[in-house]
Amino acid sequence: MTFEKRCLIEPSDFISAQYECEKCHAAILVPIEKLDSDQAASFALTGCTFCNTPSGLQKNTQEMRMYLEFISSLKQIAGALQGRNLKVRLGIECAE
Repeated sequence: MTFEKRCLIEPSDFISAQYECEKCHAAILVPIEKLDSDQAASFALTGCTFCNTPSGLQKNTQEMRMYLEFISSLKQIAGALQGRNLKVRLGIECAE
């Protein structure tokens, strides 16, 4: 017999988004229901509020558009799938 451990999350499991500076590790936690594109753009374009390190994202780039679309979809996807017969789950790395 073989056992496999899988860790899956679905959009209804999302409760917050965390923005973290890779340099100083300062973080801001935003509840999913309070996420918005303007706030996400501000976090990305102003850089870290603690150490002033830029995020690396720039205004009007493909990367910035993808980032903002992703943040926007986090808030919307759980509601769009609620009550549907289709479940979408993402696999994540499991703690040992």
